[in-house]
Amino acid sequence: MVRVLAVADATDRGLYEHFNKERWDKERIELIVSCGDLKPSYLDYLVSQLNVPCFYVRGNHDVTYEKDPPGGCVDIHDRVERFKGLRFYGLEGSYWYNGGPAQYTERQMWWKAFWGGFSLRQAGGVDVLVAHSAPRMCPLPEKGCVCVHPPADTQINPIGQTCYIDPDRKNWDPADLPHRGFDTLRSVILKYQPRFFLHGHTHLGYGTRPRELTLGKTRLIDAYGYVILDI
Repeated sequence: MVRVLAVADATDRGLYEHFNKERWDKERIELIVSCGDLKPSYLDYLVSQLNVPCFYVRGNHDVTYEKDPPGGCVDIHDRVERFKGLRFYGLEGSYWYNGGPAQYTERQMWWKAFWGGFSLRQAGGVDVLVAHSAPRMCPLPEKGCVCVHPPADTQINPIGQTCYIDPDRKNWDPADLPHRGFDTLRSVILKYQPRFFLHGHTHLGYGTRPRELTLGKTRLIDAYGYVILDI
């Protein structure tokens, strides 16, 4: 079992301005996982204070990482990294909305996952899938589900309500383009069934989406701020 500190989207004052080393020593953190949209200096600080490795993927707002990557951290985008027997695999970025860095169309993300599949099969699967974006929970809305962007004569299905195309699931998908989840991530999760899928970007649904959901046998965890997990 590995104790992981997962972080995303927002700097937590208890981990930065008011860092209490004695308190965090008691937590026995072994690995930091960043799901994106955090300043490199913040990750630098966490690594130096906790003295543990850090895996990360970029978020859509991480525009300085290419020139100024976080020190002591490993970018796991589209690659498998192992830590104490656990296999971690990352897919960075958000849905394409204005052409900025780390933004992908659904097709581009599909190709990333397709080529990444060779690494995943060679590794014998994956234990923890790390991404910035969430998976789309209501499958394939553009092929019949009216959860997101429905025809003008239909009613939008509110977040948290039943997904029309999959009555056994709730629809937790944000309707705006920048925060739309990827169908590709949903497919990868269902295909490989990692124990955990860690992500950011949805900011806990801005008050409407829970910290944790499930998809098949996989626990989906929104790492907004921070969350401590035993994996």
